[in-house]
Amino acid sequence: MTRIIAGRARGARLDVPGSGTRPTSDRVRESLFGALESADVIDGARVLDLYAGSGALGLESLSRGAASVDLVERGRPAAAVVRRNAATVAKAGSLPTARVHESAVHAFLQRASGPYDLVFSDPPYDLDDAAMTQD
Repeated sequence: MTRIIAGRARGARLDVPGSGTRPTSDRVRESLFGALESADVIDGARVLDLYAGSGALGLESLSRGAASVDLVERGRPAAAVVRRNAATVAKAGSLPTARVHESAVHAFLQRASGPYDLVFSDPPYDLDDAAMTQD
């Protein structure tokens, strides 16, 4: 089970898309966000989560005080899961809903309205080098 670890939406359960995605484990997210909070970079940040999958990284940021989150996922089924998860987290923590962009990463970045304070890029293991340069 994937869940929000801390913050205003703590404990909110996140759905995980089917094949082609791998959620970042709770243990890895806990370590990552511990370091980010120690550096005081989350509170009020504008966050971008590329290859969002379940949206766990961006939504964890929102729960912990990020001002806004953009989640980018190109697969339609996965983007639908991210939308549901964003709504769940927003409701659980009385937070603004993260924006979900169903788009290839490369295409999104060409039209993105930055800057972002924090960017997560966690592509799936099965994304080969050729696909990564196109995405």
